[in-house]
Amino acid sequence: MSRLTPVLFGAQLLIMGANAMAAQVSAYDENALRVESRQGNLQILRGIEGTVVARAGIFHPPKVANLVIQSDSALAEAKIFERDYEPGQWVAALGIATLGAAIGASRISDINPVIQVSLYAISFAALGYGGNRLHSAYGALSKAIWWYNRDLKR
Repeated sequence: MSRLTPVLFGAQLLIMGANAMAAQVSAYDENALRVESRQGNLQILRGIEGTVVARAGIFHPPKVANLVIQSDSALAEAKIFERDYEPGQWVAALGIATLGAAIGASRISDINPVIQVSLYAISFAALGYGGNRLHSAYGALSKAIWWYNRDLKR
């Protein structure tokens, strides 16, 4: 019986260790964040089940900082996202509207050409600036989620 005791003890440790590891993995699997885009809307999902925890539509940014507050690095990136996302959308939309006005003005035969050139210049500048802010925002969102998931306990 004395030879069997260490074997049973070792088997019990292996079984208990496997349960503890499974619990850690499931905690990570339940809390990790990911981003999906559905029909032009941005969604932030949590865990394997894909519970939607934040949505972003046109001119409606999600509050990412509230989701990743446990990680300092993720929080810093989330603040960059929140700072750049909405202004980027508004300025890009202004650029699109101005481009439409420029195209419309080009159809008028007796309009001053300075107006046309000015509208085109404003539209390209607004599209460039807005696109740059959106690019910065999406990069920061990606980093925020990466940092948050990296800092989760496994």
